[in-house]
Amino acid sequence: GYLVEGSRGSSACKRRDMVFFYSSIDKRFVFYMGRDKHENELLIKYGWKKDVWFHVDNLSSAHVYLRLPKGVKIADIPAEVLEECAQLVKANSIKGNKEKNVKIVYTMWKNLHKRNSMEIGQIGFHDTKKLRYVKVEARKNEIVNRINKTKEEKDSSYIKKSWEEMKRKQRAREKAKKKKEAEALKKKIQVEKEKAELREYKTLDLEEGDLNTDLKMTAEEFEDDFM
Repeated sequence: GYLVEGSRGSSACKRRDMVFFYSSIDKRFVFYMGRDKHENELLIKYGWKKDVWFHVDNLSSAHVYLRLPKGVKIADIPAEVLEECAQLVKANSIKGNKEKNVKIVYTMWKNLHKRNSMEIGQIGFHDTKKLRYVKVEARKNEIVNRINKTKEEKDSSYIKKSWEEMKRKQRAREKAKKKKEAEALKKKIQVEKEKAELREYKTLDLEEGDLNTDLKMTAEEFEDDFM
């Protein structure tokens, strides 16, 4: 199958798990990546549906994620943001950083497929037809340097905490939506009930009117007969 390997792990005995966040020239977008393959596992597990994953194709590199803002799809990523992601991935590939015409593969996080048999940092895909590619002819230091100036380091526990917070808000929205739908249904049923009762009332009123007419005619006929 299609396998992608992450960047090499640290050889230090003691290491602090870190995730790096970067700001785009377009302030709507944020990139993030792990220090090495150990963080990659965390990012794969706690990715968001609106995250786009980037990697140097067929070479070891960092796993870079782009978080899409609301309303933006993968096909709508601005060219300058796409170039930033591609340059960041290339710069964080030992071999890819030195080469020209490097191909970058990217896809939505939900298309990533991690099997238990895979090595740490390795990843596959559910559907290779959903893979997209962009070519980087050469490293552009002005872009890489600008991105690196925005670098913010956070403990890797932040990834899980932010994911849990996202899920909590998601559940709250779903609960509020179901409550609203239930209230709307209850109101609809009440309105239909009131309409049915009104129709029944009008029917009874009409029947009583017919009955009164019949009685009146009968009285007149009775008087005619009496005279």
